[in-house]
Amino acid sequence: MSVRAIPADPALAAARPEIRALACYAAPSVSGAERPLKLDFNESPFDVPEEIKAVVLERVAKRRWSLYPERRNPRLVEALAARLGVAPSELAVGNGSGELILAAVSVFAGQGGTLVLAPPTFSLYRQMAAISGARLSLVPRLGADLAVDEEEVLARAAGTGAIPLVCSPNNPTGGVVSRDFVRRLAAAAPVVLLDQAYVDFAEEVDDALPLLKELPNLVIFRTLSKAYAAAGFRIGYVAARPGLLAEIEKAYLPYSVGHAAEELALALLERPEISRRLCELLSSERERVAVRLRALSLAVPPSRANFLFFSPRDGDGRALHARLLARGIAVRELHATHPGHLRVTVGSPEQNDLFLAVLAEEL
Repeated sequence: MSVRAIPADPALAAARPEIRALACYAAPSVSGAERPLKLDFNESPFDVPEEIKAVVLERVAKRRWSLYPERRNPRLVEALAARLGVAPSELAVGNGSGELILAAVSVFAGQGGTLVLAPPTFSLYRQMAAISGARLSLVPRLGADLAVDEEEVLARAAGTGAIPLVCSPNNPTGGVVSRDFVRRLAAAAPVVLLDQAYVDFAEEVDDALPLLKELPNLVIFRTLSKAYAAAGFRIGYVAARPGLLAEIEKAYLPYSVGHAAEELALALLERPEISRRLCELLSSERERVAVRLRALSLAVPPSRANFLFFSPRDGDGRALHARLLARGIAVRELHATHPGHLRVTVGSPEQNDLFLAVLAEEL
């Protein structure tokens, strides 16, 4: 008896092969663990203060919900510009920095262009490249600290038309690139895309915004998700010269920052001391946790973000991840990005103490 072949779904066959080859972004479930401690997605351990929530709810209630937000969210752009010390014409906002990065990749490297990445780095960059139709040029990081291979990245960009996308501080390793390297890269590449989602936890010298005045081809991405504890509202922004911004804005849909997100961002920007205190605390905790991890003989490269990248002594990150999860502690397992490694978000002092105690028992 012959087996009848099942015909391929013609609708699925219509999808581009590079999209069908992708796996959907998925967050591992911790529902099976008792009282899971969530240290896996670089979220803030502290929520937006109740008094700010009350202000936001009152302001949103007064807005007319039947109307779209103002195009380009001028109130938010002006508030951000005042906070950052740049011109409003050099800023645009979007539904998280990921939307803006995808738009920029599509504009500058899409449809057969080349995007230069330095893995291990943010996993969604590869997905953005596939969606936009960009080819990848991968330059692995170097040494125990997983630093960018600067000379090779420069060589890949110089005279080729390739577009470098650099994450600094880098997710998941936490390392940074210098302003001098950004200058050299801008001299070599047509456009430099610089993701600085975690720069609020870094040092002043790591902030690339001052370079906008001298580098006309630099594009910087930021977010309010991390340092402002606003991940649930998806508020990102991009800083660049007005001409570059105009091209990027063509590649994402208008009105992507709604009334609630806009009012929350405005309220948070009115109280910068809250974010400053949060970043100071988490940066201090990051260093304390790093010292403890190294005392446990774990390899931990320097980090200027709100997370730490590490590997267990036996190199079996997957097994350690499973043991921690069984104990109710969720960290990020990174086998697909860098085999054997894990990433832990820096939590509150109490959360960090619990993580360290359980980790010591499970090593």
